[in-house]
Amino acid sequence: MQRIRFLKPAAGLEPVVRFYGQREVCDRGANLVHPVPARATPMLEFVFSDPFEIHWCDRPLVETTPRTVLIGLQTHRRVRLVTKGTLESFFVAFQPAGLFRLFSLPLHELTNHDCEARAVLGTSVSHLHERLGACGSLEERARVTDDYLLRVCFARSCSDGVSAAANEILHYHGQVRIAGLADGTGLSLRQFERRFSQEVGMRPKLYARIARFEAALDSKARSLAKSWTEVAHEFGYHDQMHLVHDFEQFSGETPTNLLTEVENAYRALIDAVRLGRMPAGQAPRLML
Repeated sequence: MQRIRFLKPAAGLEPVVRFYGQREVCDRGANLVHPVPARATPMLEFVFSDPFEIHWCDRPLVETTPRTVLIGLQTHRRVRLVTKGTLESFFVAFQPAGLFRLFSLPLHELTNHDCEARAVLGTSVSHLHERLGACGSLEERARVTDDYLLRVCFARSCSDGVSAAANEILHYHGQVRIAGLADGTGLSLRQFERRFSQEVGMRPKLYARIARFEAALDSKARSLAKSWTEVAHEFGYHDQMHLVHDFEQFSGETPTNLLTEVENAYRALIDAVRLGRMPAGQAPRLML
């Protein structure tokens, strides 16, 4: 059984951090498989117990996650994550351009990749891992991470027009006019697309499609009563086949098959939301 809990960051960090989360898995029987379709959220994850196994989809290769792993945006399903035994991890889910604003990383180089975080962010992230490992609760880990990221923010400019536009795409589930966002930054469309690719990791239209795909899957996972046709209409797809095409591109599965995988991996959280035991604001995402 997997348990996931979430917390918001400190007030000054909202432009760069979406939320913090903690996973706890106690699996004394069968292995737990986590589907990893396209993602609109870059992450930094700290593992404190048994690591994930990384099963590659396109080759017979199995690896294990580092203790600190930096995960870029994903445009398709590359891997499946498998947990064996117990797992405890804490993660930072960043805003689209959060990693660029905080650490000046070339995000296009991280898209469809993950890497050992210390190699990219330096020794300070290893020290942070040690401090987080000594914490006794999610709340304490969030406070420690707040302090670390606020110090980084203090030394850098943590917002600009492009990052604000990326946050807007995410907020509106990809249902925005890219040309209108470019106008709002004072950049030409070409300049905006170039800056967006540099700061977020992909072109804005593709990012908007992935944000919509994620939101559609999340919406269906929260409600058994919704049909896929209703979901397609809610998120501005031309029709249900348009939705099916995006799901196949971004996950390699039909909508129904992907939903089943998500339900199997995140059963406790999804049931809590569906049955009203957890307010929507306490579960900003049902799968990660």
